[in-house]
This record gives sequence, structure tokens and C-alpha cells, in this order.
Amino acid sequence: MISLGARSSGYSSVTSKALVTLALGGVTFLITKALNQPAHVQITLSIMVGGIALILRFLVDFENRLAAVEQLERDGMTEIKRTLGDAFCEISEATELFGLIEASALQTDLVTQLVRNSTQISPTSPPIVYDFVQAKIRETSDFLKQLAEGGTVTYYGEDRDWLLGLTRSATTSIDAISMTAVDHDLWQSEIGQRYLDAQRRAAGTGKRVRRIFVLDAPAMADEPAIRRACEEQRDMQIDVRLLDRAAVPPPLRVQVRDLIVFDDILAYETNPTPTADPRHAQIAVTRLVLTDSRVKECAQLFRELWDVSRRPGEPVPYRNA
Repeated sequence: MISLGARSSGYSSVTSKALVTLALGGVTFLITKALNQPAHVQITLSIMVGGIALILRFLVDFENRLAAVEQLERDGMTEIKRTLGDAFCEISEATELFGLIEASALQTDLVTQLVRNSTQISPTSPPIVYDFVQAKIRETSDFLKQLAEGGTVTYYGEDRDWLLGLTRSATTSIDAISMTAVDHDLWQSEIGQRYLDAQRRAAGTGKRVRRIFVLDAPAMADEPAIRRACEEQRDMQIDVRLLDRAAVPPPLRVQVRDLIVFDDILAYETNPTPTADPRHAQIAVTRLVLTDSRVKECAQLFRELWDVSRRPGEPVPYRNA
């Protein structure tokens, strides 16, 4: 729809052309009359000069409009090229990303499901939901990046998802060193029961599950809690042994810590908070270690401690500390 401004501009342009044409025709008529030209010559020249002026004005306007149209066309083509370039770039990135997903060792449907489900969270969602989801996606992304780089992943506090997930995902073996300072009340807790159930299922499917209870004193082997834990875990086909701190070879004493080695390729370590009473210590830091050299050190530490440990009920061997 043509606006009033455009109409007014069009009308003024036509009026201007008409006035200029009449003015030139009138001037021509006066000049020819002053020269005593015949009447038909005066009229003919006046019409000719006015017509030529009008045609020239139209040609000039046409050229200007044509130049403007050409400029708009160039600008439009530039915008189209930029838009198409951005679109093709996005398509190329999406194609590359989809190709990486297809080539990934992870199940494609799980990754696509994650992307599809994440798109259902919009900025119009409650701020707490939106921010929480953003944080979890960022956390998951960082976690996957660190796993892929084969380094160390750190969680401040006690993590349950890693512990249960790795236990359920183990394919060949689970070798654990349990320190009194860390696991003093684990086995009767909710997470401890779930952890034991996951280990029971792993042992039931033929996977090797071993645990060394590191005791601060030999007399702890007779404590009801330790005896009950050993009996329950042996019934679950978990191979359990006891190790007195005094029986640990001197070169290994500074290395003894709470850890689990899964499939000899990944280590799960926990560090307790400093406290005067070890039985009231809490887990301060949890780490997943994927560095090959460090995992081998953890696996070697477990084997050496396993060799000097004893089965529940066996007498304490005499050793010089």
C-alpha cells in the first residue's frame, strides 16, 4: 500500500516536471515571437523544446531509479549471500557434529536423546529450573571432556553416582581398599547397601570382586561391625581380607589410602577430612583417576597389600614394624 508521503512525493515530482516543461515552452515561444518567426514555428519550437526537456527529466529520473534499483539488488544479493553462508556454515557444523556422534563409541540414540530432551527447556521455564539445567549440562560437558582426555576428575565431597555407576559398569574386576577412617559406618548406610548390592550382582555374574579392610589395630578384627561386614560380604561372593597397619611393608605405608580399582583401568579415590577421631571423618574429596601410570600404581599397590593381608579368622602373623 502506497503511503501518503510517497503519493505526495510523486505528485510534487510530476508537478515539477510539468512546470519546467511549460516554462521552457513559454520561454521558447517568447524568443521565437521576438524573432518574428511565423506562428506555426513558434508553437512547434515551443512544444519541441518543452517535450525534449520533459523527456530529459524522465531519462534522468529513470537513470537515478535504475541506479537505486541496482544498488538495492546488490545489497540484497550481499544479504542473501551472507544469510546463505551462515546457513550453510550452520548446516556444515551440524553435519560435522552429527558425523562425530555417529562415529562416537557412545550409543547414538542416547546422545540424540540428550540433545532432544535439552531443547525442551526454554528460557521461559522457571529461572531456577533453567539455571539448574544449564549448570548440569556444563558439569556433564566438563566431566566428559576430562574423561576423554584421560586425566583426573575431582568431586568435592562424597559422590554416589560415580561409585554406583562404575560398580554396575565394571566388566572384569573390582579391587577395593577400605580404610577405617573413611568406611567406618558405610556398610549400614543407604549408599553402602546399594554399593554392596551392586557388588553382589557383579560377583554373581562372574566378575572378580575383592576387598581389603585396613585395620588400625589387630584387635579391631574382633569388633562386631568388622566381623559382620566380612561375613555379609563373603556371603555375597566378595573375596574379603584383613590387613593390620603394622603389617604393611614400610615402603607402602605412606601410600595406603581408600581406593577402588575398576577393571585395572580406572581408579576411584577418596580422601577424608582431617579429624582427631578417625571414626568421625567425612569424605572431603573424591577423584576419578584415568592416567594410565597412576592407575597402574594403584593396581600394583592393591596387589602388594593383598599379598600381605590375611583372611578373616586367620591368626595375626608376627611382624617387626
